[in-house]
Parts: sequence; C-alpha cells; structure tokens
Amino acid sequence: MCPCYAEMDVLFGHKPNVTPIASYDSQEKDSLNGGDDDVLFDKDNNGLEFPLNTDPLLNNDDNLVQVKNLQDNLQSKSVIHATQKHNQAMTPNLNDKSGSRKRSLDIFAPTYANLLESRQKARENSENACLGWDRERWNEQKAGNMEKQRFEEVKLQKQMVFDEKKHAQKHEFEKEKWNRECELKEKQCQMYLTIASLSSSRSIAELERILTLINKK
Repeated sequence: MCPCYAEMDVLFGHKPNVTPIASYDSQEKDSLNGGDDDVLFDKDNNGLEFPLNTDPLLNNDDNLVQVKNLQDNLQSKSVIHATQKHNQAMTPNLNDKSGSRKRSLDIFAPTYANLLESRQKARENSENACLGWDRERWNEQKAGNMEKQRFEEVKLQKQMVFDEKKHAQKHEFEKEKWNRECELKEKQCQMYLTIASLSSSRSIAELERILTLINKK
C-alpha cells in the first residue's frame, strides 16, 4: 500500500465511512430529512436548511477544528514525503539484476551540482573527442597507417633481397677460397712427389733449386 494512504488512514481511521455517491443518488429525496419535506425550509437560512454558500460540514464547531488539524497535518514532513514518493514515477533499478523497480528523485529531479557535473563531463568529452567521430581526420589517419604499412612491406622485401645477395656472395667467396686451398694442397702434393722421385738421383743443390722454382709458381 502506498505510504500516503497509510498516512490518510491515521488521520481518518476513527471516522465512519462516507456514503458512496452511487448509493447516495439512488436514495429517495425525502429520505434525506427523515421523510419530512418541511424540514428542508428554514427561515434563518433563507428558506433552506443549509445556505447555498455554506458547507454543511463547517456549521459544526467540531468539524472546523478537525479541518484545521487536517490542514496542519497535511503540511507535516511525513505526509509531504509520502506524497512525493507516491507521485514519483517508477524507474528501473539498474543495480538490481532481478528486474525490480525503484523510485529515484535524482533521476527526474537532479540537483544543481549534478547538472554542473554533467556539463563538465560533456565539455571534457567534446574537447577530447575521439578521431572516429571526425570522418575526415579518421580517413587521413587510416590512409597514413596504410602508407606506413606499405612502406614497411617494401622495406622488408628489399632487406630479404639484400640478405639473399649477401648470402650468395658469401657462398661464392667460400667456394673460391675452398678451390684455392685445394689447388695449393695439390701443388704441395705434386712437389712432394717430385722431391721423392728426384732425391735418389739428384744432388741436394739441384733439389733446392727445384723447390725454389716450385715455390715461385
């Protein structure tokens, strides 16, 4: 039950129930004054039981006191708080995963501090806008990234070609070096064979002369 209804029950709980309008209209006219039509006319009230500009409830002093108390009670903090909560719209509770709803005055009636904070955040977001929102700058950045990527690819291809050439040159140099070493070893072997064949029939001076000629070659 709404809190404001509970407050009303406290104020009017001791009062008898008021006759509904539907049943009030369905009664006989003469039943309002107990069946005596003459009672409707009164000399003190211009021929009527109740004057046209007078509320019947206010003719009783007790009713006047009760109405004044009612006005005082309606201005109390509890009644005002209950009325505010009752008149406030229902909003989803974002923190509750069960899908329940809650009332939040901050959502519909933000304070001045909240408004200043929201404006400050909006100003910061506009100053630090993402490039994705600027189509022209975003296209320029994308084109620059693509150009940089193509440059890196060309650089990598050139490096690969250079490495292949360098490897081929190194291989060729190693091959030539190996061939020279083989030729040198072959000459040395041939020299040793010549010395061995001549050592038995030639003199030492002649062998030294032959070795000198071989080394010159």
